[in-house]
Amino acid sequence: MKPAPRSPRWRRSAALVALVALAMVGAGAWMLLRPEPAIAFAERDWVVLADVDNASGKALFDDSLQRAVLMSLEQSRYVNVLSTSRVTESRGLLRIPSGRGLDRELASDVAAREGARMVVAPAIRQSRGHYLVSVDLIDPNRRAVVRSYRAKAGTSSEVMAAVDDVVGQLRAGLGESVASVQQSVPLPQASTANLQALKSFALAESALGRRRFSESAKLYEAAIDADPDFAMAHIGLARLLVRLDQRAEAQPHLARALAVSQRLPHRERLYLKAWRNELSADAWPLDDWRVLADVYPDSFAGLANTSWYLLTDNRYEEAERYAVGAAVPQNPMRAYTIAQLGWIQLGTNRFDDALRSFRWSETLTGRAASDPRADVLIAMRRYGDAQAVLAQLGKPRDELQALMNVRVRLLLAADQDDCTGMRTALSSEAAPESADFHVHAALMRAVVDTACEQGEAKALADIATELRPLLAATTDPSTPDRILRLLSLIYLAQRQGDHVLANRLLAEYDAQVVQQKNPVIGKWRTMVLAMQEIGRGAPQQAVALLQPMMDGSEPVQAHVALREAYRLLGDGEQFQKQNEWLFENRGRAIAEVANTQLMQALNVHDTVSDATLRR
Repeated sequence: MKPAPRSPRWRRSAALVALVALAMVGAGAWMLLRPEPAIAFAERDWVVLADVDNASGKALFDDSLQRAVLMSLEQSRYVNVLSTSRVTESRGLLRIPSGRGLDRELASDVAAREGARMVVAPAIRQSRGHYLVSVDLIDPNRRAVVRSYRAKAGTSSEVMAAVDDVVGQLRAGLGESVASVQQSVPLPQASTANLQALKSFALAESALGRRRFSESAKLYEAAIDADPDFAMAHIGLARLLVRLDQRAEAQPHLARALAVSQRLPHRERLYLKAWRNELSADAWPLDDWRVLADVYPDSFAGLANTSWYLLTDNRYEEAERYAVGAAVPQNPMRAYTIAQLGWIQLGTNRFDDALRSFRWSETLTGRAASDPRADVLIAMRRYGDAQAVLAQLGKPRDELQALMNVRVRLLLAADQDDCTGMRTALSSEAAPESADFHVHAALMRAVVDTACEQGEAKALADIATELRPLLAATTDPSTPDRILRLLSLIYLAQRQGDHVLANRLLAEYDAQVVQQKNPVIGKWRTMVLAMQEIGRGAPQQAVALLQPMMDGSEPVQAHVALREAYRLLGDGEQFQKQNEWLFENRGRAIAEVANTQLMQALNVHDTVSDATLRR
């Protein structure tokens, strides 16, 4: 008789109960330990930071906590935060009253309009004797909270550490690697543990964005008073002072920031290094800004400043790539980068594109007109339209703008070979008070004298006398600009036939000139050395000096000097080639921004003057 078949162990009731229990425990453990579902967020996507929901009863947290969240997020190479100015612009387009705060609903509207992936909504409240800092991650399209992150702080002084904790959780939740998050510098160390300092800093940055420079400076100073080692406040004030052309005053703040630079996050250290070079007496910080731009591709300061220095060196194609990267809506300062794009387009004879860029820049800054737009119209020979733009310029806001207004009027007259008009333009603004700009204005007069062949030797000698004490301050951060003005003076003296003065200045200052790192200075030195050879009756040596620098980034006046050398050599073919280059590069003649655009009027004069070969 066959034995009755036995049921498998898993079919027996006791075993079945145990197996089910084990499965439930396993399922529960998996539910607890499983990774959170991935969020549809890609590297370098954008978020909108909403205002802080402050239920702590302390107004101090309103601005300081939001700035703390922003600073912590800005350490990420993975997450980008939409700028305050871009949010303000988007609010305007949505016709939202300015008095309404950026609550979660409005932040979601802005994010949906700007294509930002998520809204980051921070909050703080008191609970059972401690602070609870939280951040909700909101999908702006579904208006739903998809994740929430929280951390506790026992006291207000611990709130910054709690922000670090919460933002670290947020960054990991968005998909950033744990290793990347762990590389971030703790927020109290990276910025400040003093909430009052942080609030003043936040208000300073806001005032700067509204171009309220005096208010911004006082707020930076308040932040520094609250925490003398607040590096970012020192950097902010130094940056503002440079913008106000107070470079010497900016240096102590830069030095203080450098003293504590190891506390800063990596991006801020790169930024500070670039500024240190920016304010050195032999400055050429292109490589520093380019490293910042390449390592942090959404660092608008890196992109814009890299583009500017490439533009200064007439490297238009390279400059355009960086300018395009910085001319995006998320860049709070994109109006200035778009203007740089206009210069690049003008320098490459794309006049219609340049006109559109300058108009766009004017719209973004709320100006009715700007002198660069008149430059493009002059290049297009639309003189009546250029005059109309000049009539809208209004009163200059500072000495530099006053010089720019004179410059464009000179340009308009020079392009029509109108010496009377050029001299009238020189008297259109009051003389600058600062020593550097006073020298620059005198050099503008020397440019007119050179173009109109009416120069006086005493005028050039007087400029050399004014320059002497400025050049003696060899540690001043304005030294590179002063060296370029010196070389311009030497070149103008050579063009006017005063080789005695030119040779004396070359002999006196050449050792100082060769110490400079700026390649534009190097090219101008080569030019004046070539002109020196022409003055000695050695045009072949001048050609030998000039030809190696003709790589497309040479100054326009290098072609004028080379043309003169070939004229003296009687080389009609090469002489005509230089004439043709000058004729075909009309936009380039106007777009040279080096040396505060000093030589533009002479450039256009030399492109329109009737240069014929005299044997």
